[in-house]
Order: sequence, then structure tokens, then C-alpha cells
Amino acid sequence: MKKIAIGLLAGVLVFSMLSCGSKETPEETTTPEAPVVEETTETPETTEEVPPVIEEVIKTVDNTAAMKSMELARGKALEAGADKTEPDYLAQIDALCDAVKSAAEGGADVSKESADIAKLYEALALYISAKDAKATIDDTKMFNLAQGVYDDGCKALDEATALLDDENATAQQILDKTTVASTKLNAVLVVIYKQVARDAREDAKTAKNKADSVKAAVSQKEKYDEAVELFKKADSLYSMQSVKKATENYKASEEGFMKLFNDISEKRAAVQKAIEEAKAKVAESASFAEAADAEAPLTEKVEGIEDEDAVLLESDSYADPEAAEADLPETLAEPSLIDQIENTGNNIGNAITNIMEGK
Repeated sequence: MKKIAIGLLAGVLVFSMLSCGSKETPEETTTPEAPVVEETTETPETTEEVPPVIEEVIKTVDNTAAMKSMELARGKALEAGADKTEPDYLAQIDALCDAVKSAAEGGADVSKESADIAKLYEALALYISAKDAKATIDDTKMFNLAQGVYDDGCKALDEATALLDDENATAQQILDKTTVASTKLNAVLVVIYKQVARDAREDAKTAKNKADSVKAAVSQKEKYDEAVELFKKADSLYSMQSVKKATENYKASEEGFMKLFNDISEKRAAVQKAIEEAKAKVAESASFAEAADAEAPLTEKVEGIEDEDAVLLESDSYADPEAAEADLPETLAEPSLIDQIENTGNNIGNAITNIMEGK
């Protein structure tokens, strides 16, 4: 079984448990010898000496905050999936946690030990986060988007693994290294997710252009507006760093635009086919009419047949369909890679601080 660094912790815990519930031992008292008195004619009065009363004092400490910080940190580890992905590490930290709780129940001050336990739980959560991020990055094969940061993250992850198996490592050392690994690798993952989102955005814009080419904003305005709103919502989510949800909305927008394009194109094709068939019939009828005119031309007006230059329909003016098309932003505001790494690190740091403060 893998070993977590517990050398220093174990020593402190032993001390805590030995001192748990101990009582202050009263100082040993002895009855002083009576002074030698020379014999005189008068007999001195004697009084019996009463030993002082010593009260027993039991020291107790309020460990409520210490217990809460451990429980919060353990909850983070479980949320990260420690019981499924790293059960051995979790079991060892749990054993230390139980020992600290026992010492606390006896009245010992376990504030330092509980802080170390909380750090180990938090480190375990970060360790799992770093491993998960690396696995996702490797699956995408897009680590070249931030190669240097990815290499640093992988190095920190290897060093964190070594520290977890080092009996002489401290909880703070393990927490520091797992924080670096998680910060670096998750920052790379954000870069990759953003690139995927930008690609999805371009696909959605291409789909919109296709929908515009068949005047979807006019013929199916409601569905067209829905696709536009999905695109705008995706832009908003992207700006708020909710990149995965932004990608989902870009893809939904693309799907909406493409469905409009395909539907209208299909209907247009059916209409065009009907038009061509009608044209063929008109041409056929025209040839018959020409033959009839040649054989028996009309020389007088016939009721029901309009003059050649007659206006059958009132003239109408139609709105420009391009005016109904939505305008979408061409580009997105983008923070630098350094800013993204700092933001990821700050988020992790704030989470650790909240746990250590029992929030």
C-alpha cells in the first residue's frame, strides 16, 4: 500500500494521545520534622500541622473549528472522487483523522494536527483534479496550445506523487506541490476548451451564413431568432469563463441554423422542381397554341381572354430580406494565458483558504 507522509504527524499525534485527558499531578508534600527543643521547665504548646488541599485540574480545549475544517476538506476529497480513484490514500488520511478525533475527545488541543489533516485531504482533491485534467488534455492531443505550461504541470504532478509516497514529506509540502500541478494542468485545459469553443463559434457563424443565404430570417423568423439567441448566450457564457456551456450553446446554435438551411433548401428544391415541370407544360401548351393560331387565328376579342398588355395584379413593394438578418460580433475578448493561469490559481487558493477557515 502506498504511504502518505505521516512521520511528523505520527509523532505529534502520539504525543497528543498520550497527553489526552491527562490531569495535573499535585506536588508531593512531606510533613516536616519537628524541631529539637531543649528540655525546659515549661512545656511548649504543640499544634498538629494540616497539609494543604490541592484541587485536581483537567485541561479541556474547544476543538470545534478544528473538527469542522477536517470534515470540509474531506468533503472536497470525496467530491473529487477520492473514494473511487484513490481509496488507499483516502484510507490512510482517514486513519490519521480518526486518531486526531480520539485525541480531541479526550480534551487535547489538536488544532495543529487537524490543520495538517485538512491539508492532506485538500491535497488529495487537488491531486485527483490534476490527474483528471492531464488525462483529458492527453485525450484531446491539443497540449501544444500551451506546451510549456503543460510540461510544468506534468512535472509538478510527478513530484506530488513522489511526495505522497515520501514518509518525510510534510502536509504543507504535499499541498503546495499538488496546488501547482492542478493550477497548471487545469489552466491548459481551459485553453483547450476555449479553442474548442472558438471553433464551435466559427461553425455556428458558417451555419448562420447558410441560413441567411436562403432568407431564413424572413421565411422562418421565429426559429431563426432562437438560433441567434443561442449564439448570443454562448458569447455571454464565454465572457464569464463558462467555456464548456458556451461550447454547448454554440453547437446548439449551429444545429438550429443548419436545420433551417436544410429545411428551406429542401422546400426550395421541391418548389423549383414544380416550377420546371410547370414551365415544361407551358412550353407544351404554347406549341399547341402556336399551331392553333397558325391554323385558325383569332380575329376578334374573346370574353375571358385579356389583352396582351393587361395588368392582372397590383404592383407591390417587398421589404429587403437582408434587413431581417441578425448581426453577430466577429470576435471575442480574450485574456492572456498568464491571466488564465493566475485566475485558476486564485480560485484554488481561495477554496483552500475557505476550508482552512472552516467556511
